[in-house]
Amino acid sequence: MLWNKSLETGIALIDTQHKELFRQIDDLLDAGKGNRFGETLNFLEKYIVKHFTDEQKMHVTSKYPKAAKHKEYHDNYVTVFSKLKEKYAKEGPTLENRIAINKTVVGWLKSHILVHDREFAEYYKSL
Repeated sequence: MLWNKSLETGIALIDTQHKELFRQIDDLLDAGKGNRFGETLNFLEKYIVKHFTDEQKMHVTSKYPKAAKHKEYHDNYVTVFSKLKEKYAKEGPTLENRIAINKTVVGWLKSHILVHDREFAEYYKSL
């Protein structure tokens, strides 16, 4: 999953963290071919929580009117990610589990950045 300029928000902290998420997702996709998948999945889970926490702090300090809804998207994603990770822990690195994780991680993140993070960025930069 390659980072490209269309995913930039124009907010340095968010863009830097998004780029790192993409790098970790690339590692996750590569790890699917070997035995590092679980290790990379654990790191990615922690990094997602850190990123969401940092982003939500920006929502609060900027008094973003859609902060509660944005947090809800984050919370739902963490829940879905955790369930996929639990399934992986129980069943192992089956092809089905790897595909479900990759699809969820990649698809949700791109969609979220292009819609919700971009909307926040426009608000934030207008202050």
